[in-house]
Amino acid sequence: MGIGVWLGTILLINVWFVLWPNQKKVMGIVKTDGEADLARARKTIATVARINAVLSIPMLLFMVAAGHGVAL
Repeated sequence: MGIGVWLGTILLINVWFVLWPNQKKVMGIVKTDGEADLARARKTIATVARINAVLSIPMLLFMVAAGHGVAL
């Protein structure tokens, strides 16, 4: 369960401190400095979204395993 909690914490930090501010730039909620800033934000969004997708599966498996009495 502890590993799942840490993975969940990493996912939360990725979303709130990396993904969401960059999505605000792309959506136009926050002003940007130009096309270079938008391109960098798009690249960051793609990378962090992939990382979150890859980490969500092990997080789910660790949390479910702990609930079923499997000690990892």
